[in-house]
Amino acid sequence: MRRKKEAALVGTWKLSEVLVDPGNGKGTFQKANQEKVITFFADGTLKTNVSYCNMAKDTTIGKAGSYSIADSKLRITCDTSESNIDFKLNDGELIIDFPTQCIESCKEKYIKVK
Repeated sequence: MRRKKEAALVGTWKLSEVLVDPGNGKGTFQKANQEKVITFFADGTLKTNVSYCNMAKDTTIGKAGSYSIADSKLRITCDTSESNIDFKLNDGELIIDFPTQCIESCKEKYIKVK
C-alpha cells in the first residue's frame, strides 16, 4: 500500500484553495490567489516555487526538501532550523497543514497537474 501512496504523490501539484478561518474553527476552503507549485520526486525529494520558511532572509531558502509517506511529513530546511509540515493525500487532492505557522487553522489544498 505504501508504494501506491508514493506513486500517487509523485508529480507536480498546484495550489487550488486555502482554508480561511476567522479563528472560530468554522473556516472554509476558498479559491487561492497564489501560484504555488510543489513537485514531488520518486527519490523522496521535493521542490517548490515558494519558500516554506518563516521570515527567511534569503528567498531561495525553503524551496527544496524531502518528504516521507510513512509519517506524512514534508521536511524543508530553513535558515537555522527545519520546517516539518503535515500533509494528507485524499481522493486526488493534497492537503498541507501548517499548525506551527498560524494561530487559527491553516491549510492549503493542491490538485495534481502532471
